[in-house]
Amino acid sequence: MAEVQVDEVEGGERRRRRPLAEYAAELEAVSLSVRAAPPLRLKALVRACHHALALFDLLGVEAGFWKTEYAERLVALERAAEAMDSAEELVDRDVAAGRVRATGTHSNNLVRVKRGIELKRALFQLMLAQLQQQRPGGGVSFDGVVSMAYAAVFARYHDKNVQSTVADSICAIPVKSISDFFATINETDESAAAEMQKYIDAANGIISYIDELFASRGVSADF
Repeated sequence: MAEVQVDEVEGGERRRRRPLAEYAAELEAVSLSVRAAPPLRLKALVRACHHALALFDLLGVEAGFWKTEYAERLVALERAAEAMDSAEELVDRDVAAGRVRATGTHSNNLVRVKRGIELKRALFQLMLAQLQQQRPGGGVSFDGVVSMAYAAVFARYHDKNVQSTVADSICAIPVKSISDFFATINETDESAAAEMQKYIDAANGIISYIDELFASRGVSADF
C-alpha cells in the first residue's frame, strides 16, 4: 500500500490529523445551522467541503482529476460567496437569468458540490454496511466500494469514455482494504464508524435542503 501522509508538523511536534473526523464535524455544523436558522450560508458550506480534498489525496495520482475538478467548483463558489451570502440568493440569480443548468453557472457548481457530498455519503454507507457485517478486511475491497459509490451517484451523468477513465483510476487506488483506509486517516474501525454516521446524518440534511431549494424555484437539481 502506498503511504499517504495525513499527519502534519505543528510547533515542532507531529499532529495526527483525522481528515474524516474534521470533515464530518464541519458538515455537521453546517447541517445543524441551516436546520436551526436558514438560509444555507455559502462560505460555511465551502469551508466544510474543503476537508474532502484531503480524502481525495488518498485515492492516488490517477484520481487527481477528481480532486482538481472538485477544487475548481469550490473555488468558484468561494468567489461567488463574496457577492452572495446564501445558496438561496445564488440560485435565485440564475433562475432570474434562465441559466440554472448552464455549464459554469453558480447553480451548476452548487449541484456538482452537492453530488460530491452524495458520493461520500454513498461510500460511507457502503463501508458502514461492511463493518456491520464484520467484514472490513475480508469483504468488499476499498476500490470495490468506491466503484459502487461512483455507480450509484455519478455514472448516469457520464458517457462511456468518462466511465472507462474513472474505472481505470479506481483500479489504481493505492489503498486496498477498508481497514487500511481507516488506518491511513488515523481511525479505528469503531471511531471511523462513528464519524461516518455523523457525516451521513449531516449530508442527508444538506442534500435534502439543496434539493428542496431548487424544487421550490420550480427547477430540478437532477442535471
